[in-house]
Amino acid sequence: MTRNSGKDAVTLSDRWRGLGSGLLKQLADTGTAYKQTLADYVPPADGVSAMDGASGSEAAAAAAALQEQAIGGVSTNAAEVNLKIQTRSGQTVELTIGVNSGDQGGTRGLQVEVKSSGALSSAERKALAELGDGLDRALEGLGEGAPTLDLSGLMAFDRGGVLSGLDLKVENPNAPADVPGVMRVFSLHLGTDTKSVSMRTTSGEMNLEVDATPPKGGVNNGQRSSAIDQLLKQIDAAADRGHADAAMTKSFKDAFQQLQAPPVDGEVSSAVPVGANDAAKPTAIAVNTTAAKAAEADDAAAAPPPMSDGLRSQVQSLQSGLADFKADFSADSQRTSRIGSIKEAGHADYRIGQTTTERPNTVTGGRAITQTQTEEMDAHFEKSRTFTLDRDNGNYDASTVKDSKTVTTLIDTVKDSLSRALRKTDEQRLKTFTQVENFKATAHNEWPSQRSVTERLR
Repeated sequence: MTRNSGKDAVTLSDRWRGLGSGLLKQLADTGTAYKQTLADYVPPADGVSAMDGASGSEAAAAAAALQEQAIGGVSTNAAEVNLKIQTRSGQTVELTIGVNSGDQGGTRGLQVEVKSSGALSSAERKALAELGDGLDRALEGLGEGAPTLDLSGLMAFDRGGVLSGLDLKVENPNAPADVPGVMRVFSLHLGTDTKSVSMRTTSGEMNLEVDATPPKGGVNNGQRSSAIDQLLKQIDAAADRGHADAAMTKSFKDAFQQLQAPPVDGEVSSAVPVGANDAAKPTAIAVNTTAAKAAEADDAAAAPPPMSDGLRSQVQSLQSGLADFKADFSADSQRTSRIGSIKEAGHADYRIGQTTTERPNTVTGGRAITQTQTEEMDAHFEKSRTFTLDRDNGNYDASTVKDSKTVTTLIDTVKDSLSRALRKTDEQRLKTFTQVENFKATAHNEWPSQRSVTERLR
């Protein structure tokens, strides 16, 4: 903490460095709670006191009160890290790190705490200690000027099979509004049902939620990796067409790649054996309603026999290979000229997702499987015809992009064989260009396109 409070500690990364792993190791080694506050407090100079003439005991009490006030001020407008970990035995571990620069009120300093709701087993302590490096790397990336996401060390949080959930939240109330892309709020949730990431910066925000339920038949790591690469290229293409903010696009891609990544070696998985529980609810992320529960009960009653390994493999090969998800970002963007002035500014809203449902087909005795992927980009940007964007005087080139795409894969089985597989693609694209002079449109062009294609896969 002393090192992280030195004059060379400038960024949040500098102030956070090593504290997360140190606290988790402290709890893992001792099993006891720990709390400490370090305040940059400078006591009044000798002979200078608001209590001139006071007795020695009164002066000492006043000095102690000032110290207590300084220590209490560390939490005022501090940037905070809050980590909560649930164990499968029912214990809750909480870790808190507070960093105050002193620039926005309060006292410059650091405040740390780690505690557990109850006694931890040796396996649980070991699992906590192993998370330390991953927590440090995650905070290191978030605390720089332009945040980067390195969540890989946290994703396999349950390798030892003793932890059931992890929630990380970081808040930076002092993020300068006039500096694009600085992290304001970040949250990560890792659970048995879902994994999610959200981040809000001074430029915009992003949200990503992924179904964490292991797919029937397990994960085909090669197919998953290939699908991730393809989706990242798709995101790049949409961001390029809409001139989306580069930093937000990168963070969005990083989050998607890390939350969708196949299990690493040694990671404990609750994967259902091939063919087991085929009558379970659809993997689509959805809100349970009374009607939905009733439908699930009906489906279970009419469920066909479990799929064989061969049929499950055929069905899996026709699907995307990705876990179901929903994701979006919304961000302002700026591009500068070679002289450093803003030459382009705009805004982009991007949404992408996938849902998969599997229902029994009472007519054929098989299954009807539907997987739907959607994508939307809605963006606008204004660009200077010189070196500096002139919005105030209404002289610029304005462009808009409004694209949408839906890809639906339909798979039908009969008993233990594949009977039909179709893929339908519906796509609409529209780009416009308007030349504006003195707030009046002097030229306007539109490039609409639309296509609808159905292909037979089997």
